[in-house]
Amino acid sequence: MKVLGFFVSFILYVNFDDMKFFWCLYVVLLIVSCKSKNTKEVSMDELSKPSIHYTTKEKKQLVKLSKLSAYDSISFFSKKLADTLGIAKNQIHRITTFVFPDRFNPIKSDKWYGISPGDSFVYKHWIYADTNVAENTYFNWLDNFGDKHLSLKFGDKVRVSSNAFVLLQQHRSVLLLESKNQLNKDNILILLDTLGFGSTWKFVLFQNKGKKIEWFEQFNLIQKNENSKP
Repeated sequence: MKVLGFFVSFILYVNFDDMKFFWCLYVVLLIVSCKSKNTKEVSMDELSKPSIHYTTKEKKQLVKLSKLSAYDSISFFSKKLADTLGIAKNQIHRITTFVFPDRFNPIKSDKWYGISPGDSFVYKHWIYADTNVAENTYFNWLDNFGDKHLSLKFGDKVRVSSNAFVLLQQHRSVLLLESKNQLNKDNILILLDTLGFGSTWKFVLFQNKGKKIEWFEQFNLIQKNENSKP
């Protein structure tokens, strides 16, 4: 607007005298050109680009993880479980893909798969801020479960996966253990109890290989499942 006002003032001043007019026009165009060069254009890519602080922090985290072996990067309990299942350290692989329970902002997560001489296992464990969030995550996942995104209701008798698995919810945790071979539910829960996870589970969803799922509520190993509701 200032440039336009300046241009109009020049035109009125020179009264369209040819020489003065062209000289003034040249001066105005020169000013506009200089002003355009001093104006920095900002693209959408630059606007959406993360801050230097964020990218630096992210790079440091990736470098830190890359220096650790997959075995070293998993939790203490995971290492004990892998050792008990007979999985060698170099056969542990971290799972970095986004899984449904990751949507509910866990404060910690541990996801990996391991290959033993006679089996292969998938282990996924999430810890949330409180029990309500963990239980909400558990039932939301059941509403969109597995590769087929099945909607499961408590008590449904269907076969969900070609693998054996146990899906557990306890306090602030949601835990999934999957095997290519058969699983013994009680033995797995005893093993988890021995490793420090505890003996009481609020919800247990279990499916053996080639079988239909079984449901349990308030599953307690110590009380020999007297309070469990199949």
